[in-house]
Amino acid sequence: MAFTVADYILKRLADQYVDRLFGVPAAYCAPLFDAALSHRIRSVVAASDLEAGYAADGYARTKGLGAVSVAYGVGALSMINAIAGAYVERSPVVVINGGPTPGAIANLRKFDIVFSHSIGQVATDLNAYKLVTALAVRAVTAAEAPGVVDLAISTAILRKRPVYLEINMDIWTAPCAAPSGPLQTVNAPVGDEQQLAATIVGLIRAAHAPLILIGVEVQRYGHAKAVADLITKLGVRWSTTLLAKSVLAEGGDGWVGVYDPPHSQAAVKRAVERADLLVTLGCAFPNGYANLVQNSFGRMVQIYDGKVRIKAAAKQNAELGALVSALVTEAAKKPPSWAPGGAPPPVPGPASGALTYRQVFERIAVALDQSWIVIPDTFLGVYSAANLPIKGRDGFLCSAVWASIGHSVAAAVGASFGAARRPLVICGDGGFQMTAPALSTMAQHGCNPVIIIVSNGIYGYEQFLVDRSYFESTSKPPRDYVVLNRWDFVAFASGLGLQLARAVNTAVAFDAALAEAAAFDGPALIAAQIDPHGLPVELP
Repeated sequence: MAFTVADYILKRLADQYVDRLFGVPAAYCAPLFDAALSHRIRSVVAASDLEAGYAADGYARTKGLGAVSVAYGVGALSMINAIAGAYVERSPVVVINGGPTPGAIANLRKFDIVFSHSIGQVATDLNAYKLVTALAVRAVTAAEAPGVVDLAISTAILRKRPVYLEINMDIWTAPCAAPSGPLQTVNAPVGDEQQLAATIVGLIRAAHAPLILIGVEVQRYGHAKAVADLITKLGVRWSTTLLAKSVLAEGGDGWVGVYDPPHSQAAVKRAVERADLLVTLGCAFPNGYANLVQNSFGRMVQIYDGKVRIKAAAKQNAELGALVSALVTEAAKKPPSWAPGGAPPPVPGPASGALTYRQVFERIAVALDQSWIVIPDTFLGVYSAANLPIKGRDGFLCSAVWASIGHSVAAAVGASFGAARRPLVICGDGGFQMTAPALSTMAQHGCNPVIIIVSNGIYGYEQFLVDRSYFESTSKPPRDYVVLNRWDFVAFASGLGLQLARAVNTAVAFDAALAEAAAFDGPALIAAQIDPHGLPVELP
């Protein structure tokens, strides 16, 4: 059989170790799914387009590159929320979309005949995805497809952000030359990295209380080992953002804990905010970090997105890998400074009484080992998740910047295939309801996440933001618009194919259910029922 445009895309993805194609197939992209298995790429059909996007994102964060394909218009626009999160959180997902044919476009322009899933505009999806990707491109002919495909996939890898690739659906099976030569996958040094490194290390050595705040780009670009070496050679205190939790193994000299404002632990808050030189390495900052950046601006070195800003000076270009390497070399020229011993994790109490946020997270902390990757959702418990004692590197994944509720459950589908660890999802019942049908995908494809639903019957985070006094009085009703319909989670999970689902309301029962789920070789769900007026200990 002739090598086709679909083959070209799949071959390029397979060469980058992509072995799953997520999506919801449709006529626009069916030939891509038809050809996938011949390239040893298995299709994972999601229960919704949004789930497919989150799953590809979870896969990309754990494997290094993800791919997803859904229907033009109705699918792609439904999925755009997931890809927006991937963009701001540096997750390289390749969105592959079958697009309108030249004939369909001509009919629209001449006769006002709207092609399938179109709103009557020529490039709706292409233009929409330009807003949430590093690159959005379209291939109209088979001859131009290789160049367009290579540019898109290379851009995703080099910039660690999603890209959008639209293929005229007429050319999926058109003959196409096979790939020749490797893709460009490494950013070139700028040339100023050594000089910048000397300046930055000099500032760190001269400071009385310097601190390095580690960001997610360290993991995305594969520099964790070198950065750990840098910290050792400097003898400097260090922390991470929530998005970058467990990018480095948490512990050892200098470790102060995860900085997750506005509800960071007091000792971490003091260490980060009082540093007389704060080096932020690969950080993506959401609004919660605004006070830190504004207050530290004149004593801060920011390194992110291929740029370096030293205090209040203008930004300079620098390639992250070359700069980290130069920093290590420069740091090795002198003995390390003294750094205090790492912050010990809190000691969990015994399992006793009714379930609370505290008991849920303490029992999880007891159970954690290096077999788990913890995936918390955006909910009241996310600040508790920041303090979980993750073992080793790359044991945590979350939507800390985009903060889209429901991300965790669907991202666990992708992480099941991309991570070496087993996903442990922790979410609120509101977030769970957003992407709950992902349980069906897990059951169908043999995924084995454990889903813990902290169930209180309300959108707790929203209630906390608009009126936290609700949590101070057991007689006060919540806002009517945050009240959730109470689900029978066990029956729901069973109906979607899960063979292990438990509802618990005591710490002892939670321990037993978690142990049972850990021993079970398949997806499992635990509905942990807590008082709606309860709050995590991290919240005032």
